[in-house]
Amino acid sequence: MTAATALTGASHTTSADATGRTGVGTREAVAEGKYWRTRTLQVMTHPRQVGRGDNKYWLVERRLSETWTLRDGRAWTTFRRLGATPKSAADRAAWKRDGSPRKWSYRTEGMLLELSMEPQKGRVIPPRPPHGWFLGYTRLTFEELQAAPTDPKELKTWLHKLYSTPGEPPIDPSADLPSAYADLMHRLPAPKAVRMAAYQLLSQMPGATVTDAGKGRKKVTEHSERPNTKARHARIIDTRDLLLVGTELDTIHNGKQLNAKTWTTDVKSGWTDNEPAAS
Repeated sequence: MTAATALTGASHTTSADATGRTGVGTREAVAEGKYWRTRTLQVMTHPRQVGRGDNKYWLVERRLSETWTLRDGRAWTTFRRLGATPKSAADRAAWKRDGSPRKWSYRTEGMLLELSMEPQKGRVIPPRPPHGWFLGYTRLTFEELQAAPTDPKELKTWLHKLYSTPGEPPIDPSADLPSAYADLMHRLPAPKAVRMAAYQLLSQMPGATVTDAGKGRKKVTEHSERPNTKARHARIIDTRDLLLVGTELDTIHNGKQLNAKTWTTDVKSGWTDNEPAAS
């Protein structure tokens, strides 16, 4: 299996429908590869306009993070900024009027923030303890992860135990854990049957909407609302491999979009034999 193939998703012998079900007697092929590799490309509007005088404009930043994890939980990571660019045609016009700068800096809350059009150089950060596959407050072994429940109800109960804070009352058994469901379809190399159960839990959350995202993908959107604030968090799932392939977040406060809390990501994960290296 080539690295390019591995990073698009786990191996499979059957396809799943939009609910994550497969036919009776189907099974997932044994994944091959030394590392479970995840790649996340985040695109975020910078929270503050830059520019001088009337030539104010918004910048969009792109950030890339990757992780290679062995079955024993040791992980190599990279994170780098890929550069900032004007967000829209109007922003680009304002940027040109501002003299087409390629770097920006300003102080906020006592901190100096610096932005650049030039991408950072990548470097690989070696493993640092503690090692393992973490869910909630629990460190799991690879074998424990492979033995996770495949029944949605049992999986939810299992996750609640992992997310319960030691010494604190247990989590409401009816509460959903959407981030945990997504982790099982991306960050952690869970078996496909477990990913199916996680997708079912995610798509069946009260108030969640499921829409077609094309190319065999579904978008599961949850809405939350607090005083003066509304948020829309969408997760895009490839329903063939039951893997997370993207996320979207929009936050509105007092009728105004909060750029610092609005972003999209493209996600890839899968097994690979390629050694950790900066992209």
